Amino acid sequence: MAKRKTKKISQWVIVVPVALIIAAIGYWNIGNDRPVSVASTLDEQRTIDFFSGNSRTTQFNEEGQLHYILTADYTEHIQQTDITLLTQPELHLYQGTQQPWLISGERGEVSPGGEEVELFDKVRVEHHDEKQRPFLLTTSQLTYIFNTDHAHTQADVQIDSEQGITTATGMNAYLQQGLVQLLSKVRGRYDAQ
Repeated sequence: MAKRKTKKISQWVIVVPVALIIAAIGYWNIGNDRPVSVASTLDEQRTIDFFSGNSRTTQFNEEGQLHYILTADYTEHIQQTDITLLTQPELHLYQGTQQPWLISGERGEVSPGGEEVELFDKVRVEHHDEKQRPFLLTTSQLTYIFNTDHAHTQADVQIDSEQGITTATGMNAYLQQGLVQLLSKVRGRYDAQ
């Protein structure tokens, strides 16, 4: 009888640790399986074929004058869509003048073929004219088209200038001409001088 009890105890001593090890391995596999499958799904849909830190792109116009400089803290290009993703982009628009426009945001996307750049989150458009008067436009999203020098958004905008503050929803801007068209819900507060 003592042999039987010893045999049963020795079986349990072996079976319990083996069962615990199998359970732990099973739990570990369940926890690690999901991220791997999600990552492989993303990789199939989005292949980064090149990336760069502290990138800088300089473009000149047909007359050889500086048109723009586009910088970003981090850049990656998606092979499937030909879209370039930007982190902390800054677009300095010279257009052959000495008073550049500065457009910046938290992140951005350059379209296939590089025809336009779209900026997101805390977007700022800054400019000083020949008399050094400040102009600041803020919004959450802005698209700039390189060939036409046209910027637009459907989001809320706020313009801070020497004359006062103007808010609106939606905007078209032609930066080379210094023309801004506000689309709807326009309100302004102006300082009399």
